[in-house]
Amino acid sequence: MPDAASAPPTVTVYSYSQTGQLDEVLGALTAPLAKAGVEVDTVTVRPVTPYPFPWPVRRFFGIFGEAVDPAARVPYTLDPPTAPPGDLVVLGYQVWYLAPSIPVRSLLDSGHLAGRDVLGVVACRNMWYSAALEFRRLVEAAGGRLVGTVAAIDTAPAGVTFVTTLRWLLAGRRGPFWRFPAAGVNERELTRVRDLGEELAAVLTTPAAAPLAHRVGDLLHRRDAAPVEVPIAAGDLLAGAAFGWWGRRIRQRRTAGGRALLTGAFVGTLAGAILLGLPVLVAAHAVNRGALSRAVHRRLAPALAAAGPTVSAGPR
Repeated sequence: MPDAASAPPTVTVYSYSQTGQLDEVLGALTAPLAKAGVEVDTVTVRPVTPYPFPWPVRRFFGIFGEAVDPAARVPYTLDPPTAPPGDLVVLGYQVWYLAPSIPVRSLLDSGHLAGRDVLGVVACRNMWYSAALEFRRLVEAAGGRLVGTVAAIDTAPAGVTFVTTLRWLLAGRRGPFWRFPAAGVNERELTRVRDLGEELAAVLTTPAAAPLAHRVGDLLHRRDAAPVEVPIAAGDLLAGAAFGWWGRRIRQRRTAGGRALLTGAFVGTLAGAILLGLPVLVAAHAVNRGALSRAVHRRLAPALAAAGPTVSAGPR
């Protein structure tokens, strides 16, 4: 057995996953760590009042105003109630309307991350960019240090995932149908995350003088752990500001009927933006690829990796 001086850093994993997808991604990342002898402790975040899955349609859209409210928090419990602090915290999160889920935002207020290096792991359809920037702000406000982001997404075309993801969330049916593939993060993407976990295990188990945050951040940068699809990222960042505006207006409505009416208007606007806005951004990227890529790169750099992100050429 290694002595304390040569033992690898310990890792504490926090997760809130409704569908189980995020837990699949976290398992792919951390299984190689445990195999390499890294102590990995997993903590499940459980809201006192559970959120539904599958979501009823009205509840799914009705939570929008709260989901984009920076002050929204809910009571929760941890399972197990206490865990070792961990030299590295791996915190998995879902994206709710371009923001980290409310249970994870609540956890970030708890003080569990103070003084810790934090690796954010996000699993979602394809728009995680605004959420990653907010996640960084929340980690720093909690006294933690973000070392970077691992993003696992549904790699099918955006129009396809819009259909398959809604079917999964609203009806609970993930599998393939007609000519549509299964929803969510596929095995190829899980393999990519698993390979990253093997390299992370090597980083954690190899003695080095450089600080842990720098070593992990360098790995995330070299492996492009959170690949950026420039047109989608640009749309996400633009929509993030618009979602905040809509959310404030909906929360200001005093009656349930007024909130429902305004939420319906938001949903209609969202559908139009998806159908019209993304093609415009794809065209803009094709015409002036370098300028849009650089702008997106600068905006996202703080959330991706300590060593700086790489940016992919375009949508998959």
